[in-house]
Amino acid sequence: MIRVVYRWTVTPGQEDTFVTAWREVTAILRAQVEGARGSLLLRDPEAPQEFTAVARWTSRAALLAFRAGPPVDQALARHAAVMRATAVRQSEAVLDELDDLTVD
Repeated sequence: MIRVVYRWTVTPGQEDTFVTAWREVTAILRAQVEGARGSLLLRDPEAPQEFTAVARWTSRAALLAFRAGPPVDQALARHAAVMRATAVRQSEAVLDELDDLTVD
């Protein structure tokens, strides 16, 4: 398993729009893309425009295959465009998951 950590700064007033688009993108990926295992979204309470997502993939190969392949569908493209229009991605890190002791 791998985790991909994304950080965004969302335009003030666009937080709800961003979160809705992120939820849609995540749901489509999880349902339609082999290897996509879902994601969680975090928000900094002291900097409410700062968001972090932690996505889970079965492997780097699955992530790369998704990125190299054809678009999943138009809904994904629409919601991803909304995310890009409402936020600036500050960083992305692909990390190996060594262990997960969280409760399901």
